[in-house]
Amino acid sequence: MPIDKEVIKNKIHSKEDISLKTITDIIAYKIYESPESMGPEANFVAATEAVAQYISEKFKDLDAFKNHLSQLDKGMKSINQFADTVYNYYQDKQLLSFDIVKNMISTVKDINLKMITDIVAYKIYQSPEDKGPELNFISAETFVAQYISENFKNTREFRKCLSDLGKGSYALEAFADLVYKYYCQKKN
Repeated sequence: MPIDKEVIKNKIHSKEDISLKTITDIIAYKIYESPESMGPEANFVAATEAVAQYISEKFKDLDAFKNHLSQLDKGMKSINQFADTVYNYYQDKQLLSFDIVKNMISTVKDINLKMITDIVAYKIYQSPEDKGPELNFISAETFVAQYISENFKNTREFRKCLSDLGKGSYALEAFADLVYKYYCQKKN
């Protein structure tokens, strides 16, 4: 029987287990630094949920978790290693919905998404579909959010696709071409 997630969450919130609390704080900070940041409180809630979910799935009890932690490098290094593992797990579980991607573009939480959207808007501007800067950007934002939410389950998959397309602006332009051709040229 897996460990009850609520037991783990209570240990984190009560600071009863300092290693759990520290791991959660590190993950909350990693979320804060990422494009998925939702604000300090929400980041901590997401980190707490990720830690509780991961430990309940991977360990039969808290002693097994403590034993695993002690087998990693010593001290803060083991805590950082475990936090990295849980953060990667969290990123893999983060689903990219249309609204999440659209928010990442409009708030410029991911500069690559914003630049891709700008390139698509420019391509629309150069086409017969031009409807002015604001409507071109709204259309581009919608197309990019739709394409990414339908084709990638998490940000890691999207970033891997970008790196597979090339480096820097070349990759962004290649991805923008994919989106533009998929939505704008298929109408013709």
